[in-house]
Amino acid sequence: SSFPVVKYDNHRVVRIQIDTKDQLDVLTAHERQLRLDYFSHHKVLGGNIDVRIAPEHFKEFQDLHLNYKVQIENLQTVLDKEAEENALKDVHGQGANVFASTANWFAGYHTYADHQTWLATQIKTYPTIAKSFSAGNTYKGRSQAGILIGSGSNNVVVHGLQHSREWISGAVVEYLIDQLLKGTDSRVAGYLQKYTFHIIPIMNPDGFLVTQSSDRMHRKNVQVNGGCLGTDTNRNWDFHWNEGGSSDDPCADDYHGPSAFSSPEATNIGNYLKNLPNVVSYIDFHSYSQLWMTPYGYIGTPPDSYNTYLKPLADGAVNALSNVHGVSFTSGDIYNTIYPASGSSADYAYNVGVGAPFAVELRDTGDYGFSLPANQIIPSGEETWAAFTSILDNL
Repeated sequence: SSFPVVKYDNHRVVRIQIDTKDQLDVLTAHERQLRLDYFSHHKVLGGNIDVRIAPEHFKEFQDLHLNYKVQIENLQTVLDKEAEENALKDVHGQGANVFASTANWFAGYHTYADHQTWLATQIKTYPTIAKSFSAGNTYKGRSQAGILIGSGSNNVVVHGLQHSREWISGAVVEYLIDQLLKGTDSRVAGYLQKYTFHIIPIMNPDGFLVTQSSDRMHRKNVQVNGGCLGTDTNRNWDFHWNEGGSSDDPCADDYHGPSAFSSPEATNIGNYLKNLPNVVSYIDFHSYSQLWMTPYGYIGTPPDSYNTYLKPLADGAVNALSNVHGVSFTSGDIYNTIYPASGSSADYAYNVGVGAPFAVELRDTGDYGFSLPANQIIPSGEETWAAFTSILDNL
């Protein structure tokens, strides 16, 4: 890769308990100088938040006297173990046969090239109900490749891996594709008549390749700004852009970019949503924190349809989800559930007329964080499918 390899030796992931406004202010005041990398998303009073801290900043962090516990002592050991597991899976009998079955494919995480082959294989195998499409090209000219499934007049748009380190999000989106194409759920035939699904497993392929070759923790795209790599595309959407909950520091993980829709990745999906008639739902999958969220992120007053429509849909989704493996998700609007975040995809989608947009944070709540073990892919897929069908049944 053209990017330098980044290691995380002795980087800690700490969980900070925020009980007072003072603690929140202290954390926020020091986040830039301590180069804090926020892993989880409950930056609210009474919540706790997971943060990665480099060893050279840890003493300074301790001097803030915040209430914290160390979740992961050495992040690199977690990443090494993950890489080792992935390598073993590739060696042991997957190889060319990795595409042969649902069980094979979802047994592990995969290279970008294999993801491309998997998607092409699905389209080739199910020509009567599926075809390929692209939302456009990334900064580096890669296709934001997707699959169209079904023939209904109600459009549903779904993507994973807007944030490239959130690997489970791409795997779960592929699981939804798998269920729509060959699932045994008796409701699927009806879904394919009522809806057309526009599904992009990897919204940010440039960033995803960085996480596979040089920096596992890379979140953003790869546009270089002020000497740092990437814009947070999920702070770059052209609706109330740069109104809080994003950074003007090009080196920050939530850097909003020099202007709204400066990133082609967000711009392409935004235009796709805006130009598609009758988009009844849009789901942007992320990890981690176990949340099923609605607009808005930019303001604490939710949209008009929140109490009557959006919140009941989200509640139904998390109830259906928890019935599968007992995993608990929280539902609510972005601003009040996690934190203010302006320039995000869900807000933009709602503003261009999407009926039910959601931002979802998948497993887990921080034990493994972004390195969710591969044996959780299928359980995550199963529970997310239950949530997804709950929404499809109630739109």
